[in-house]
Amino acid sequence: MEVAVNLELKTLNIKQDITYRNTSNDTLVSIVLNDWNNAFSDKNTPLAKRFSDEFYRGFHVAKTTERGNTTILNLTDTDFMALEWERTAKNPDFIVVRLNRKLRPGEQIDLHITYIAKIPSDKFTHYGFDQNGGMNLKNWFLSPARFENHLFIKHHNYNLDDIANAITDYELQIKIPNQYAITTDLDSVSKDTSSPAFSTYLFLGSSRTDFNIFIEIRTRL
Repeated sequence: MEVAVNLELKTLNIKQDITYRNTSNDTLVSIVLNDWNNAFSDKNTPLAKRFSDEFYRGFHVAKTTERGNTTILNLTDTDFMALEWERTAKNPDFIVVRLNRKLRPGEQIDLHITYIAKIPSDKFTHYGFDQNGGMNLKNWFLSPARFENHLFIKHHNYNLDDIANAITDYELQIKIPNQYAITTDLDSVSKDTSSPAFSTYLFLGSSRTDFNIFIEIRTRL
């Protein structure tokens, strides 16, 4: 992933390449991507209904700017051919990508995705943007769902920390303004500070299902 953080707009501009290998014995015609950030998009998502069931009204009376969503700009395959995808009102927190060809056991396909993740306020789940201008990020990007027993596991985001991601190797390049610092549980590889306004970091992670990022303004002495 290549990510540019806009702390003023509370957005992440993301260019993501996913190499998906079919390690099952089934032939796949589609791939499911978890999109848990989009669970914050309106008052009718499974997450919003869970908040209501718990008698928490903060989400339902929140401003639009406090909610989150994911806007897909482009989604193509290995040959950069457009792919059909679906995200329904009933299932707003995962995306079904329909492949242009069958993916047989042992084969792999590349997905190229460009999208904008609008990050929600952290007052709902403690993850998101905070009142100090920083961000505590978790489950903010598109990730392949785990495939088991001939099916993709489709867990809604109920704020139960049970996202069913496939085991993945991550490479993350992220750009943030110089006045901010970044902390993550990924492995740090490099930092480019040649720009007067931004720093670009490279992080890696192997055989993981998720990772956390914390961005905060630097303390001035």
